[in-house]
Amino acid sequence: MRSGRAACSRKKKCEDDSRRRSNGRAVFGILQPGPSFVSMNRHTQPLPAPESALRALEEKLGAALPPILRSRYAASNGGSFGDPRKRDAEWQLHPVFDSSDRKQMKRTAEDVLHYTRLALQDARFPRDGISIAHDYSMYRQLFVRRDPASGNIAEDILLFDVHTGEFAAPYACDLQAAIDQARVPEAVQPDPARALPVFRYYADPFEAGVMRTSGETCQCCGQATGYIYDGSFYAIGDESHFCPWCIADGSAAAKFEGEFNDAAGVGMGEVELPMRIIEEVSQRTPSFFSWQQERWWAHCNDAGRFLGEIEHVDRALLASEPAADFVRETCGDAHLDAGEGWQWLLDTPSRERSFAVFVFGCLHCGKLGGYVDLS
Repeated sequence: MRSGRAACSRKKKCEDDSRRRSNGRAVFGILQPGPSFVSMNRHTQPLPAPESALRALEEKLGAALPPILRSRYAASNGGSFGDPRKRDAEWQLHPVFDSSDRKQMKRTAEDVLHYTRLALQDARFPRDGISIAHDYSMYRQLFVRRDPASGNIAEDILLFDVHTGEFAAPYACDLQAAIDQARVPEAVQPDPARALPVFRYYADPFEAGVMRTSGETCQCCGQATGYIYDGSFYAIGDESHFCPWCIADGSAAAKFEGEFNDAAGVGMGEVELPMRIIEEVSQRTPSFFSWQQERWWAHCNDAGRFLGEIEHVDRALLASEPAADFVRETCGDAHLDAGEGWQWLLDTPSRERSFAVFVFGCLHCGKLGGYVDLS
């Protein structure tokens, strides 16, 4: 909790307990994929859910799983698939608990029942709903519903979206249809004549996933600009969806008396910076998705420029002399050797690690820095 704040609202890309990154998380696929699955199989798909695990879940639910949903689990227990309604977003399919060995028990511990219990803590989530997927937060979920008369679970996929106030909106007729959906064009398109603001301390908020094209209305200026911010914002209220211009000029932070980045973390406690720089980072710079409280690396008496999670940073830059100290320190903090361990880090997507590595660049000398963010 931030001092001086009675409450704090924060959204994060996540997995398991609403975090996006994960150990063993993979892209959704099936053993005999159709065309729509082939393009999504970027990483090793999860193992199938054993028949015993499916029966155990059905026994706890007191009803059989819908046939199409059941067949997906029988082919691949969990994983992710694209959300056509939001650019670059993914749905994380909740796994069925698999007790066949320790590795699968750990990977599937937070299963359909776990996420359903979490969902039901929100009074707006339908009492007869069974949560089967979420995006990077529990604010948006897909669920199936139990018929109150027969007790049967329907195939229909419904959307629970706190941001739009849709608590049981039709999404698709079944899971296969949900995966096969084409991207829905945004109602409001960005104005090509209006240049996006440049953030001095942030390389690319779109690549980082905190900014996206959207027809949503900015909660600060009230305009639909074609872009919306989806990252963290610390404030007493719930407002957090802003256009890039209201972030860049400080309007959003001023209007809602909030911060995008923790002012106390700018400099990481190692570099004392002028207040004008701290305010630029905390009040007029987008945040990034992290496990723990975000921190901001600094060098040459200035805040560094956020380059992104290490998997998105140019490898030639990471192999250059200005990155030498960063590589050594990262390997030490992550307990990796500088050879195979470092290569593993570069080759392994963040969703398949239990930690993230955030990279910054000095705006003056080009030196790289950053830190390891443990789950």
